[in-house]
Amino acid sequence: MTNPEFKTASSQVEWLLNWASELVRTRSWGEADTVFQRAIKVDASPAGCIAYACALAEQERFNEALCQLTSALDIAQQSGERGALATIYHNLAAVYRELGDNDLARRFQQRAIAMVDDCGPDELLGLANDAWRAERLEMAECLAGAAADFDEVDFDEDGVHGEVNAEVEATLGLLTGFLTDPREGIRPLLRAYSRHKAAGELRLMGNDLLNLSALLGELNRHRGEMACVRRAIACFDDAPAPISAAKARRLLNYLERLRNLRQFDPSRN
Repeated sequence: MTNPEFKTASSQVEWLLNWASELVRTRSWGEADTVFQRAIKVDASPAGCIAYACALAEQERFNEALCQLTSALDIAQQSGERGALATIYHNLAAVYRELGDNDLARRFQQRAIAMVDDCGPDELLGLANDAWRAERLEMAECLAGAAADFDEVDFDEDGVHGEVNAEVEATLGLLTGFLTDPREGIRPLLRAYSRHKAAGELRLMGNDLLNLSALLGELNRHRGEMACVRRAIACFDDAPAPISAAKARRLLNYLERLRNLRQFDPSRN
C-alpha cells in the first residue's frame, strides 16, 4: 500500500499523523490507533484516513482499512483531489488483492492509473500482481521488470544506481523462479527478505519466506521448504498478521501430510 504525504491545512494534524507513523514504525499499534483517531477527529483529510488505512492493513484489519479508505474517497471526490483519488484507488486495489477479490482489485488499479499522468513503479507493480493472479505470468514479469527499471534509472550523488524496491525485487524473484529456474529466483527473494528485515517489516518478511518455500518446493528441497513456512508463521505472529499466519499454518499442515506420505513404506505392513 502507498502512504500519502501529510500536506494538510492544520499543522496540528500533520504533527499527529507524523507521530502516529512513528508509533506504527515501532509497532505500538494501540497508541497509533489513538493518535490516528485524534488526527482524523481534528481534520478528516484524505491523507489522515489513507495513512490510518495503511496502518490497519499492515495488521490485516482489512475491513477497518476499507472503512477508512471509503471515508477518504468521499472527501477526495468532493474536493476533486486527483492525487488523493489515485492513492485511494491504488490502496483499495491492494486491500482487495489481499482479500482475494481479484476482479475488484483490477478495477481499482485501473482507476488509479486513470487518475495519474504516468505510471510509476507502484502502479506497475499493482498491474504485475493483477497479471500474476490472472495467471498471465509473462505479462506479470514484464510489468515487474518495468517497475524495477524506474528505480534503476535514478543515480545517487556518487553516480551509483539506486536499489530496486524490495517488493518489486521479491515479485521479480518469484516470477523468475517459476518462469525460468527456481534457483534464479532464490537470490532476489533473499535480498528482498534482508531489506524487509532491516526495515522491521515482519509481514513482508513472512511473505518473502512463503515465496522462498514455494521455490524450494519446486526444487524438491522439502526440509528447507518447511523451515521457511515455520519462520514465516513466526513473522506473521509477531507482526501481527493473523490471516497470513492462519494460511501459513494450513500450508504447513499440508506439507507435513505430504512428508508423511513420502516417508510411508508399504513394505513395513
